Amino acid sequence: MESYKNKQILNNFFKLAIIILLCIIISFLVYKSGGTSGSWAQLNFIPIILAAFFWKEIGGISFAVILGLINGPLMPLNRFTGEYQSLSNWLFRILIYIIIATITASIIRKNEKYDKIIKDNYLKSHINGLYNANKLFIDLDKFTEQDIKFHLIYINITNLNDISKYVDFKIVDEINSYIVKTISTTFNNKTIYSVSANEYMLIIQEPNEQILFNQMQSYINDFIQSIKVNDYCFKLIVKMGILKNDKENFSSIDLFNKVRIAADQGHQLKSGVFYFDKKFEEERKLYNEISGSLYQAIKNNELFLVYQPVIDIINNKIYKTEVLVRWDRGKRKYIGPNIFVKIAEEIGLINLLTKWVEEHAVKTYLTWKEEGVDIKQSVNVSSSELLDEAYRNWTNNLFAQNNLKCEGFGIEITERVLSEDNVKLKKILTDLQDEGYLIEIDDFGTGYNSLMFLGEIPSDIIKIDKYFIDRINIKDVRIIISNIIDAVHKTGATVIAEGVETKEQYMTLKDMGCDMIQGYYFSKPLLSKDFIEYYKTFDINKYL
Repeated sequence: MESYKNKQILNNFFKLAIIILLCIIISFLVYKSGGTSGSWAQLNFIPIILAAFFWKEIGGISFAVILGLINGPLMPLNRFTGEYQSLSNWLFRILIYIIIATITASIIRKNEKYDKIIKDNYLKSHINGLYNANKLFIDLDKFTEQDIKFHLIYINITNLNDISKYVDFKIVDEINSYIVKTISTTFNNKTIYSVSANEYMLIIQEPNEQILFNQMQSYINDFIQSIKVNDYCFKLIVKMGILKNDKENFSSIDLFNKVRIAADQGHQLKSGVFYFDKKFEEERKLYNEISGSLYQAIKNNELFLVYQPVIDIINNKIYKTEVLVRWDRGKRKYIGPNIFVKIAEEIGLINLLTKWVEEHAVKTYLTWKEEGVDIKQSVNVSSSELLDEAYRNWTNNLFAQNNLKCEGFGIEITERVLSEDNVKLKKILTDLQDEGYLIEIDDFGTGYNSLMFLGEIPSDIIKIDKYFIDRINIKDVRIIISNIIDAVHKTGATVIAEGVETKEQYMTLKDMGCDMIQGYYFSKPLLSKDFIEYYKTFDINKYL
């Protein structure tokens, strides 16, 4: 703040020095040219107009009088003859100077008035008359320039657009008036910036973060109960973000974006107050980066497959392999399939991704057969794809074109996506099982209705989730695993334990009667050529 004042003082001093220098130069020229009878005296209007421009009437009139005196009784009319101006002459000159200064200042004031009107229209929201984002950026720049510490507050009424579309768009004006009034009351009449029809911001110089948080929580509490507007009752969903600007020199645009990112946290349909989190910002950036580049990655074959062996510990041999997809991003940051596969589902690319996986898995299967490796493969498929008849037809055509039978392939579906009343999905799984596909239920035990699915959902293999295997040393968890194995066997299905990493886990599962094991204890996921070598040299005795 002090540095800003010093800049202002220095700026005014510089302006004053320029005008004084002009006055000295012009007065010297007038004197050297012979006096005020010459044309050089007309140059005095320049510093007078400049002074009026900088400091309005007070500046213009002050220099008008000063220059009037310098070019009046203090300056000869004709230096060569020694003649001086008459009293009436130089008084009239001062009057002319004052009139010019006044007119100039008046014109400047009118222009500033019109500029203010234009600026106000530029800086105010046409929706509610509050200051808009343009004004917010100006004020943020001013605060950062003056090195003032502050909190930027963002308030988003997330369901206001739905109310406008589905209830009554006219009622939104009244709701907005209520919102602005509440914000103003809660935050002691601070300046409110309306950045859109349902988004507001405030700049608050509150050093105590707890007090500020309490204020924001108080505002949220005002909307926990339904509000009544006309004949309607609404429960507004309010997401609030807080960004403290005291460590990094963010630009106004950065501040604006980061505080809005802060409010993106939490459940979409729940109100809440959130501080800016750098980690969350990076996650969202990554999400958008993947969303934008995944399609090209699939088309450009940046993906590749790896194969994780599943070991039959009853017959001591490799039973099958699970096909897993990876993304070769070159020098870019590695992204695991747990991230990009989930994003593919969210943005509607999962169908394209799964087709790519199946096509390349089939090519590998055929290559392996030529190498004497005849082994089943299983591919992860989403429930949305199974329900898509076009996708199922595409898969059947892929197999037919390559003269393949379904018996060599398994379909893995996550237990969490199953629903006890999803009759259509159960029917499709039954049909696929009848065609010869192995039906595998992945991540078993992590859903809410695990045991309810046993015997009801058609399945050949149940895979116990790694969560349980990691805790197999706990007595109660061992009991749960043992009971799952017994229950699955009674339905006629086979059990695979996922994520087995130690000999102790392996031996415990073997003692429990588990059928198969998948995990790093036997092998990490392998590239195709490495799997062939692993298959041909596999010996269970290495692991005993």
